[in-house]
Parts: sequence; C-alpha cells; structure tokens
Amino acid sequence: MRTFSFFILVLIFFSCSTDKLTEKVQKHTAPQRPELSLDSKIFLGNRLFSEKTCITCHSVTRKKIGPSVVHIIKDYNKDKSAIIAFLKGKSKPIVDTTSSQVAIMQANIDGFLKKITDEELDAIATYMVHVTEKK
Repeated sequence: MRTFSFFILVLIFFSCSTDKLTEKVQKHTAPQRPELSLDSKIFLGNRLFSEKTCITCHSVTRKKIGPSVVHIIKDYNKDKSAIIAFLKGKSKPIVDTTSSQVAIMQANIDGFLKKITDEELDAIATYMVHVTEKK
C-alpha cells in the first residue's frame, strides 16, 4: 500500500510539473526576426535565382529559353508585387512569351516556387530589379 501511495504522489508531482512546463513553453515564442536589409535581400535573391534554376532560362541581359531579366523588369515596370503574384501563380504573365515558355514556367511555379516563402519571393524580385538598375 505504501508503494502504491508513493507511486500516486510521484505521478501527481510529475503531472503538475509537466503542466507548469507546458505553460512556460507556451508563453515563450520565438522573437520576430527583423526585415532583411536591402543588401541581404539582394544577396538572398541572387542565391535563390541560381538555386531555384531561374538562371537556366533567364539571363540578366539576353534572351535564353525565357525572356531576360531586363525585359521582365521593363514589362513589369519594376512592380515587385506583380512579379511576386506571377511567381505565386496568382496572375498571368504580362511579358510577351510563347505558350511553351509559359508551360515551362508554370511547371516551375507548381513545382518548387510554391515551396518558398513570401520573403524569399520578395528577395528574388528585389534581386531582379537591382541587377537591371546596373544595366
């Protein structure tokens, strides 16, 4: 009987401790990360432009499989929100492209672009605007 009572006390102790621990964890959330600086966005955008294979179809200054970044930014009038909407698959392209180019880009949007964050999409658009300003 004494062992059973001891077991009950230990169980009560740990259940109370766990509740307090859970309460403490719920009160503590990760701090908000500040917005990236312009240089950080450009750096991240450049990296993602390469990693997400945008560079396979888009050169900065000349047409490859798809239009150049300079052409894209000109047609989008440097409107990053419109570029992001397209990259999210929420708008049609406004750049003059062929149906096969649109199909390739749609496959990319459906594949790996849906898996990246809004912050990363903004970084890609920021990079694209930035590199065209140098040209």
